Amino acid sequence: MPVVDYVAAEFAGQVDVIAVAWASSYEKTASAARGFLTSGATRWLLDDSVFADFEVTSQPVGVFTIGGVEVRRWFGALPEQEIRQLFADAVA
Repeated sequence: MPVVDYVAAEFAGQVDVIAVAWASSYEKTASAARGFLTSGATRWLLDDSVFADFEVTSQPVGVFTIGGVEVRRWFGALPEQEIRQLFADAVA
């Protein structure tokens, strides 16, 4: 998530990035967000329903959507350049 947050800062105002946590307390989620999402470009929330909506059964997972339509899903980490390319393609 720190790499996604770093790239999100480069695309601030062009791409909305939201980190969603589940199966945790608000306090633990807030603490993790402060540690991982340092740029201020990524918003976070605690919402179990989002995972059901996207049929996500495990973490970490990334779901990239454009206009509410899923265009890419990945589990685990992606290289920074690949994340940057996803964002660049979205704003092109």
